[in-house]
Amino acid sequence: MSAPDDRSYYQILGLPQGASSQQIRDAHRQLARVLHPDRLGQATAAEQALAERRMREVNAAWSTLSDVGRRADYDRSLRAQRTSPSAHAPQSAGSSSGSGPGSSRGAGAGVDDTYRDPQTGRPEEEHDPDAFYAKLRQAELDPDEVPLSEWHFWLLRRGPLVVIVLLGLVLFVATAYLSGNRSTSDTASEQGVATSAPVLECVRKDGGRPAIRVSCATDNDGKIVTQVKFALGCPERTQSVVLGEEFFCVSTDPSVVGSVAEQTGG
Repeated sequence: MSAPDDRSYYQILGLPQGASSQQIRDAHRQLARVLHPDRLGQATAAEQALAERRMREVNAAWSTLSDVGRRADYDRSLRAQRTSPSAHAPQSAGSSSGSGPGSSRGAGAGVDDTYRDPQTGRPEEEHDPDAFYAKLRQAELDPDEVPLSEWHFWLLRRGPLVVIVLLGLVLFVATAYLSGNRSTSDTASEQGVATSAPVLECVRKDGGRPAIRVSCATDNDGKIVTQVKFALGCPERTQSVVLGEEFFCVSTDPSVVGSVAEQTGG
């Protein structure tokens, strides 16, 4: 019951003889999908004829191997052929074009559907897995497409994630840098405000007029020691002076320093 071209149903499906029922089912489904006419839109007439013949072979193999009883009979026939002396005898010309359960020549007689390798001249069909199936798989690829290396595949899959991570790092560093500058600027401003009072500035009283700030290098009535909230809050050896709407403590005693006055002042 094997095919006259010496290919068994198992070889047609690309399976070993001990394949499981699930493997037979999967192989038939895959080959049927590949050999379907809808996938042969760009094929030549000869290629379509070959695909149709191969589809008939695949269906015949499936019809026999999917049934437990028929498969058992078929396996026995294969074993009988292997042990029979006539199994190795040359096939006649008529048998090569005959039909049978496993024949791959019966259908499509008269059609030259044997494809040969242009370099070796050997039929493509004699190889397992089927060369025509491999050709169809190869035809799915764009011949003008440049092959991609592993690095290209990695870049296409991971590139967007790498870009997102890099952008996140840049934004994090930029934000931290701007925050640091702002904190430094704020600290400097606060320090400037905090140290503005103890600088060596003096005041001068001009009769009944309000006191004014003057440089300690000019005539003055005392240096500013500290600033207080109330006029009575000035420490000893200092006196209260109003500058605008604020109260300051001034002293003409060189031994009075700002730090002492700030600790004892209001």
